[in-house]
Parts: sequence; C-alpha cells; structure tokens
Amino acid sequence: MHRIIILGLLFLETTTAYVTVTKYTIGNKTYYEKFEQPWFRHMHYDHDPVEASEKEESAFGKHYVPEDDVFIAPDWTAHEAKYMGCLNRTCVCGYFKGNVKDEECYLPSGKILKRAVRRELRSLKDEDRIMIENAWNAMKKSGLYNKIGRVHKYSGVHSGPAFTLWHREFLKRLELALRDHMKNPDFGLPFWDSTLDSLLPEPKDSIIFSELFLGEVDDKGFVKNGPYHNWETMEGRAQIFRNFGEDDSGEMLNDARVDWLINNPDINMILGATMPLTTCPMNHTLDARMLEFSHDYVHFFVNGDMSKSYSSSNDVCFVYHHGMIDWIFETWRQNMQTREERETQYPKNCHSPYLFCYIPPNDEHPPSCVSKVRRNGVCKGFEDWPICYWGQCVDGKCDEKAKPKKELENFKKFEKKLVPFIMV
Repeated sequence: MHRIIILGLLFLETTTAYVTVTKYTIGNKTYYEKFEQPWFRHMHYDHDPVEASEKEESAFGKHYVPEDDVFIAPDWTAHEAKYMGCLNRTCVCGYFKGNVKDEECYLPSGKILKRAVRRELRSLKDEDRIMIENAWNAMKKSGLYNKIGRVHKYSGVHSGPAFTLWHREFLKRLELALRDHMKNPDFGLPFWDSTLDSLLPEPKDSIIFSELFLGEVDDKGFVKNGPYHNWETMEGRAQIFRNFGEDDSGEMLNDARVDWLINNPDINMILGATMPLTTCPMNHTLDARMLEFSHDYVHFFVNGDMSKSYSSSNDVCFVYHHGMIDWIFETWRQNMQTREERETQYPKNCHSPYLFCYIPPNDEHPPSCVSKVRRNGVCKGFEDWPICYWGQCVDGKCDEKAKPKKELENFKKFEKKLVPFIMV
C-alpha cells in the first residue's frame, strides 16, 4: 500500500501567540499538526548578518536623514550644557537651582532632591499624569523638547552594542529637563509597558491610544485629540502621524519575550550588535527576540513618525516606549547581579482604573495585567471581563451606552494580591 503525504503550512493568528499548523494528507485522510510559540503575535524570522559585499547598499553604519532635511544645530544654553552630562544628584543639583550640603542636594523649597521614580503611564494618579503632560507641553512650547529630540534625529545610535546605553543616556538628559519643568521633581519619566496591550483583540484600541493618554488618530493617521494633539513636528507638520497596521511585522511587547530577555544569561541578547557584517567576529545568533529587535516591532506597530529613526522622537510614544526598553535593560542588569535585593521580582500594578486583571481560561498562561480598551474599540473574546473603560463589551465592541457588568469574583480576589510596581 502506498501512502501519499502532502504537507501544507498554514498560519493562524490568535490574541496570545503565533501559531503554525501543518496539514498532512495521508491517503484519503487529513491530519493537522499544531505548533504554538509564545514569543510573538506575528511571524518573525531570525535575522542574517549583512554581506560585506553589500555594505554600501545596506543600512550598516548609517543613520538615515532625508536629503531635503534642513539641519538645525542644538544651540544649548550654558545652563543646559553644564548639567546635562551629570551622572549623580550632587552634580546635577545646580540644574534644579539647589545647593549641595553633606552630599545631599537641597532644593529651593528645602526638600532634598531624590532619585526619580519611574512609573507605568496608566498607574499614575490622574493629577500626576496631568502635571507631567503640562511639563511636556511647556517643553514643547519653548522648543526644548524639539531641541532634545533632534539629538536623536541626527545622532541616534542603532544596530550596535551602543544602542541600549546611548538611549539610556539620551533618556536621562530628557528626564532631567522634564523634572525641571514639574512641581515635583521626584517624578521621573513615565514608561509605556506595551505588554499590557498585547493580549487585546486589537492593541491599537487600547485606552493608551485614547484622548486620556496618547491621543486618537483621524482617518488619515494624524493625532486628533489628547494632550499632544497640537504638537508640531521637528519638520514643521502640524500633528504627530501614526499609521497603525501599515507594517505586518509590528506588534507589542509581550510577557513571554520580556521574561526571556530579563532572565537571559547571554549579554548579546541585550547588548549585541543586530546588524553586523558577515566579516565581523560574532558568537551569537541574531535572534528575533533580541532587545533591539523587540524594540523595533513596537515602532513598526505604531508606524508613521515612529517608523523612522529620524522622525520617531516627534511622537511622545517614542519617549514612553524607550522608558520601557530601559526598564527591561535595568531589570536584566539587576537580575544578572548577585546582591539579594536585586533578585527581587516585581509584579505589575493593576491597581489602576485603566487596567484590569485577566485570568485566562484553562490555565493557558499566567494571570496578566491588561490595558482597558477605548470607546468603540474591539473587545471580542473578553465579554465577561471589565475590558472597556467606557461602557461594556457588546457584540465584540466597547459600547459606551451599555451598562457595565459587575466585576467577577475571581477578578476581585486576584487584584487584591497585587502590590504597586515602580521602577527607580
């Protein structure tokens, strides 16, 4: 008896992982072999080094800026130039008009300057978030935000070992300016943890992209409301541009990939070059989960200004997203050290009206903190959960007019076990 086997590879998408299904036709019967991996929502292949012969045609060693761009020099004030490079609080004390005494920085209010505390954007109290939004807008109005943003536009470092460290220093300097514009300088630069959006049916419908946080976009992709809707770009466009769905490789971070990164003993997965030449000595695979690649996919998801290194700093998404990348780097750094206090694991904070705790059926994966969805957003599959910030999930959509259901008992019990999460 002869058996004929025909193999067909099918790709199915779920809300939690990328799934491949291999179809076997054996005789007159059909069988399906399913493989599900947790790292991605879309297919991502491992990358390849750049052929030395193709160096000039590739992006290796290049930082692209359009040919018609008009360069604007930074023009730092003496005050900014003196303190932006500081590496400790006593050095930076003068930036906040404070005085150093007994190795502490005393502010004009008499308070001691403390380390900045970074929190996830949705975990902030509304009044604190508004204080930060006002500070960003004051920096934007004065031109300081664009001035710092152009540093990334013209010199942002990508695809090499300096990527993580360069962006950490860039964020630190931007954070100093932000703290100087706030009433309470103990607040640090918030971050956007996109793992909170990764389980949603449509991550672009997350409340993070509502008028409360980063703003909604119109039919052309321009930010139409929210605290940053009138931000003129460095190139002179009237609004920030986001083009969701334009790039198939775009997706949010997820818990599995973040856990894989922060517990990875291979330093190359965090700091390794992501675009080396084939002639470069290299002892690591260009794994699609590497920190810089994982960072890229979020840029590609938001797209628009975020899709290009020279324009990404136009969008405040860039700042909040890189705050999360810096969190991953810092958590990995602490996990790789031996001191007991640096081995502590911190649960996410669901104590926020903008987040809810999702306990998957059949123990598909651990309970997760998930973002709520904006009005009219897709909520299919979460009808029995408090996924909608406004209204209730009806027929797969967040209906603002529908009366919210009572929260599930297991949701209440699980939420009480969670403790606040901060990054210092």
